[in-house]
Order: sequence, then C-alpha cells, then structure tokens
Amino acid sequence: MTLNTAISPAATIPPSLILFGRDERHRPHASRFAAGEKAEAERAAGLMGMHVLEISDDTHQSLAAGLPQGRLFGSGKAFVPFVKGEVFDRLIAAAGLPDVAPPVRAAGKAASAPPGSGGAAGDASGSGGPGGRFKAPADWPGIERGCLVLACAGPQEGWFEAIIMYTKADDAFELQWRDWPDDGLITRHRSELGLLPPGAVQSAKPGA
Repeated sequence: MTLNTAISPAATIPPSLILFGRDERHRPHASRFAAGEKAEAERAAGLMGMHVLEISDDTHQSLAAGLPQGRLFGSGKAFVPFVKGEVFDRLIAAAGLPDVAPPVRAAGKAASAPPGSGGAAGDASGSGGPGGRFKAPADWPGIERGCLVLACAGPQEGWFEAIIMYTKADDAFELQWRDWPDDGLITRHRSELGLLPPGAVQSAKPGA
C-alpha cells in the first residue's frame, strides 16, 4: 500500500536569511525566510527597520532552525514575532551588530496603566512578583498574585512568561511581562493563561 504524505515546502527548503530587530518598546523579534522570499524579506526589513542576516555557515543555520517561520504580507511588511532575549543576543553576536533599539514614538503608550496604590479588586496578599520568589500554580484554579504563567502576546505572536501582579473582577488578572518589565500591564482572563512546569518556575529569576 502506498501512502501519499504531503510535505510543506517550508519544511524542505532550507532558510536563506533571518530578519531580526527590536520594536519601539525594545522587545526582540526574529524569524527566518526561504531563499525564494529573499527580495521581499529584505524589502520588509527596510520598511520595518530590521536587520537582515544571510545564512552562510552552520552557526547561522543552527540559529535559523530555532526561529519561527516568517510570513510576508501584501503591505510589504512581514510577520516577525517575539523571540527570547538570549536568542536575540546570539543573533546580534552572529551578525556583529550593536544592540540598538529604535527610538520610542512620541505617541506610543503602554497597553494599560498599573492600578493605583490601593491595588485592584480582589488583590491577593503574599509573596511573589518581581520582589520575591515566583509561585508555581499546580492548576488553573491555583493561579494567583505572584505566580509565573504563560500569556499570549497577541495574535500569532507566541506565548511568553508573565507575572500575576493583580487580580480583577470576573476571574481576570493584570500581568507584567517577565522579560519586559518596562511595558505596561496586560489583562488576561484565567482561561487565557498557560501553566509552566514547576521546575521552570523554580529556575526563573525574579525581575530578570
């Protein structure tokens, strides 16, 4: 019996280049593109103020293998999602470039402002958060202030570690990105959060 297996072209064609850079909030982004997308990807990098790293050795190939596949848009820009800071540092080193963020736009504002000194409704007490040790919730009902969880940064942007800072009404929380503490707080419902393995929470450094 013959099995017909469909293989995605992106999975069989080696990536040719990497787009990477920081946004106006200094958050790192990177993704890989195939050889056939080179011209469009380079054009997108110019529009978005990003760097282009052409893959020319095993080190570059290894870096590309750990990055999400980029996608080109009709606008001329590209889908270049968030990546971990340590991954971005390796890209900067491989390209021999200084790690400089684009200037912050004057109109740029945080996604949401932190609550006043009185805290939010249902604010839980206890240790945890940037000033203490993170908690590892065993399940979704166990999520509370001070827990380190996963939250989605946005449509197709990926999931990243965030700290529960405040509880709100209707089973919602205000969180701070662990790796981008200068960003404004974000709001997510309990059902929109993900759990980390306990070992990962224990090894995380508060305020990192």
